[in-house]
Amino acid sequence: MNIEKRRAEIAARKAEIRKLLTDDKNADIDALEKELRELNEEDAGLEKRQAIERMLNSGSAMGNPIENPVAARSLPVEDTEKLYRSAWLKTLQGKSLTDDEKRVYEQRAYSTAANSALPIIPETTANQIIKKMYEVAPILQRCKIFHVPGNFKFAVEGTNSDAALHTENASITAASDSLTSVSLTGYEIVKLVKASRASSEMALSAFESYIVEVIAESIARKIENYIFTGTGSDQPGGVKVAGKGTSGAYTDGTDQVTVAKTASLTEENVVSLYGMLASGYERNAVWCMNKATFFTDFFPLMNKSKNNVIEFANGKYYIMGAEVYFTGSLAAHEAYLGDFSYIIGNYSQDITVVRSEHSGLATNSIDYLGACVFDSKPVAGFGAFVHLAKAAA
Repeated sequence: MNIEKRRAEIAARKAEIRKLLTDDKNADIDALEKELRELNEEDAGLEKRQAIERMLNSGSAMGNPIENPVAARSLPVEDTEKLYRSAWLKTLQGKSLTDDEKRVYEQRAYSTAANSALPIIPETTANQIIKKMYEVAPILQRCKIFHVPGNFKFAVEGTNSDAALHTENASITAASDSLTSVSLTGYEIVKLVKASRASSEMALSAFESYIVEVIAESIARKIENYIFTGTGSDQPGGVKVAGKGTSGAYTDGTDQVTVAKTASLTEENVVSLYGMLASGYERNAVWCMNKATFFTDFFPLMNKSKNNVIEFANGKYYIMGAEVYFTGSLAAHEAYLGDFSYIIGNYSQDITVVRSEHSGLATNSIDYLGACVFDSKPVAGFGAFVHLAKAAA
């Protein structure tokens, strides 16, 4: 067996599974979680074999200890994952570990040391964090989100010429299609949670729920804010800079409708804005605004419009057939309509959590720091988004 090749295949499959967990809301999480556990176990075994081979090649005696603190006895995959989850949570709480927990924790920390200075979050906890983030900020499910370490470049279709008829035996002229790319780096997004020392005495499941709830919710809201208002300058970029103009600006009459300061929104404004959305993007488009904007500006049209511009069905509001998404990230009297799959995001480092007792000594508390490295940018200039604004004067 080519161990290096197999470990590369395992790493590639784990990346695919992570993408499925991110992009496919209908994915079988239990099945994917089981597969990830099996892959982690197989990878640990292969790493152990490599260590033994290196020892043999260097002429060391078989009786000498191996530097990698891999367990002397193996455990079923399910037991290993449970032990690691328990050890990770206990470490955050400052509790002592059993011998088995300590061994599994050290093994996992060793196997991930090349990629991160911190032990990875257990798969079960990581999946709970992803699920919670999508609950808090559902718009993330409509964006293209990746989990690729380091800088990331994503190619997208630029100019796209039409298909053409072809006459038999005639030469085919290459189309003038082009690709454009979105380059993402990373910005650290953090959340500091100050908890009482009583958190150290919580049951593991309750403590896990607490960490997931507080950290995932805060980071998800911050990322959602960047998806809507990020400028891309010293911060992630979002729909705010996804227009057709220079640097992603929106232009009245092209991809923006501006309502006069003292005027009310009209059905004509809504229809005009919808008509500015480039063809093809309306299929996955959603309206985004805060609740006050909808009920102050749009809702009155529900009874006035003769064309059913605004409808309510299955517990959701629709404008021109496109679903309305409420967010607190946008200002009053402002709205966007567009296909959010043209917002590209990447976690170059997934969420990590560390504990610090010393920073909370003065208040007899414990600090937990949640952090991730994230970047996002829109694919601007294609007309995938249009903007509704209110004149300031």
